[in-house]
Amino acid sequence: MLQNRNDGEELMVRLKRGDAAAYDLLYELFWNKLFNHTLVRIRNTEAAKDIVQNVFINLWERRQTIKIDTTLEQFLFGAVKLQVLNFFRSEKADEKVLDYTLKKLEGALAPFNELSEYLEMERLIDAELKKLPDNMRHAYLLKNEHHTTREIAKKLNLAEQTVSNHISEAMRRIRTSIHNEFIEGSV
Repeated sequence: MLQNRNDGEELMVRLKRGDAAAYDLLYELFWNKLFNHTLVRIRNTEAAKDIVQNVFINLWERRQTIKIDTTLEQFLFGAVKLQVLNFFRSEKADEKVLDYTLKKLEGALAPFNELSEYLEMERLIDAELKKLPDNMRHAYLLKNEHHTTREIAKKLNLAEQTVSNHISEAMRRIRTSIHNEFIEGSV
């Protein structure tokens, strides 16, 4: 990858000037990593390719006006994550927990103008997930990987109602943490 932040900044300067070689280098450096990251989340090869392609197309089209306040790698992964959220929104994913989480995240994401704030929110969610009891964390993560409540219950050797309670409580804790940090913390 890039040795340091300055390498990414230099590539962006070249890209802003319309340097196709800089674009090709970015594509070569990041495409596979972004694709694999996306594929893990959506489990659809063609859609994952489309998402990564869209990120690179948008990068090229917006190259002259784009402002990056993080590392180039963080920016690209953040852009992919936003595209994944849009994918799930447009696909109207079946899982109720996913729909519920996306709606809540959408409300939390609306005031964010900068990717750095989005990345901070992701860090906050990851930290909150680490605080959850093991079964609750596993139930929440499995649900977000599109497993049914029945499958999760069987896998964790828990009652389905217990799994549902774990998922609800995990979402409540994450929402509260986001609210406390971004809503009340910004007042």
